[in-house]
Amino acid sequence: MISSLHNLARNLHKQGPILLLESQSSKHIWGRTSYLAAHPKALIKARGRDITVIEEEEERFFEDNPWKALQNFRKKHDDWLFGYLGYDLKNHIEDLSSSNSDPVQAPDLFFMIPGLLIEYQHATGECRKVIGELPEQGLWEGTGNETPTFQLTNLHPQVGSTEYISKIKEVQHRIAEGDFYEINLSHQLKADFNGNTFDLYRGMRQAGPVPFGVYLDFEDISICCQSPERFIRKEGNTVVSQPIKGTSPRGDNTPEDERLKQALADSQKEQAENLMIVDLVRNDLSKIARRGTVEVPRLFEIQSFDTVHQMVSTVRAEADIDDPVAILKSCFPMGSMTGAPKISAMQAIEELEEYRRGIYSGAIGYIHPNGDFDFNVVIRTAIITGNELFYAAGGAITGDSDPQKEWQETLVKTRALERAIAEPLKK
Repeated sequence: MISSLHNLARNLHKQGPILLLESQSSKHIWGRTSYLAAHPKALIKARGRDITVIEEEEERFFEDNPWKALQNFRKKHDDWLFGYLGYDLKNHIEDLSSSNSDPVQAPDLFFMIPGLLIEYQHATGECRKVIGELPEQGLWEGTGNETPTFQLTNLHPQVGSTEYISKIKEVQHRIAEGDFYEINLSHQLKADFNGNTFDLYRGMRQAGPVPFGVYLDFEDISICCQSPERFIRKEGNTVVSQPIKGTSPRGDNTPEDERLKQALADSQKEQAENLMIVDLVRNDLSKIARRGTVEVPRLFEIQSFDTVHQMVSTVRAEADIDDPVAILKSCFPMGSMTGAPKISAMQAIEELEEYRRGIYSGAIGYIHPNGDFDFNVVIRTAIITGNELFYAAGGAITGDSDPQKEWQETLVKTRALERAIAEPLKK
């Protein structure tokens, strides 16, 4: 049962780095497999060009392009890799920089080779070990009398509605000037946090299951991610990306819910925003694809999650190269988190936003020893360090956007976190 895997994760996270990749909704088309990785045999992390590699209890420090360092690390070990790519790795792809406030100070890149890897199949409810020995039975069990404990208080935006709306209007002015067509603008929220971060993850999961949930705990940072969006997956030679652009809240009753869902499906504004990102993703995939293989098998599909409806498109291609890191780099970061054209949008984001995105807007996932991989887009994500919690939310801005509605949409995207605070956590 998934509760046993949660008990194991809750117990193991006290013993060192741990990463849970969870397809939380078995009813969803993508809800097939979850992974729990722990007890790293080796790891790599990077902050800018400063690289740290830990192998066989030996720590090495050197300078390099982090993408190149990750490629070399993977080639050396030829093993499973679990970890994340931070948004600011963009600076090592294009001539870009990041100098905004960064209270989290997380690595730009973190990957580990697990000494313990467990796979959970949702269809059968069975766990199997992929690497290492299964932990003792006691670690799979709760104590039976533990009280889920966390306190999250004083959640508030770092930027007020008036200032954010002013930024939206600045974006629209620059769109009219021809600087770009669309930009993903975001802002950061902050809260006070005390307690068990895995219980927060469980609370967010309970509030709104998603296909790409993540719990990552390493050093003094915990990441609780409730992402509905796939960045990119490679299986064999087939590469798939599934950008989301277009959001509507769920209704309070069935008729209202269906009305909101249909309104999203019919929205020409949302379709236009989605199509711009689809074109951007098609262009990214074309860099690594065999000629003539890039296609869009599903366009403007509406998928429903517990708290929102989303407009999702699927872009597919046949890869012309084998290196998984090179494929990820060619498409990074996800176009739905930047805007179009990509480089000018990222330049504007740095100017308009007041915080360094870091892990937010990046990607978390795994690379298989055979080169297959699957990564999400880091959205709907709480990042906890010390007694502080950070959460970012944003949306696509075009010339037709209603600034007040765009502000409200960012607040809709915090609902899983707000429900985790409001609803008692089930044992």
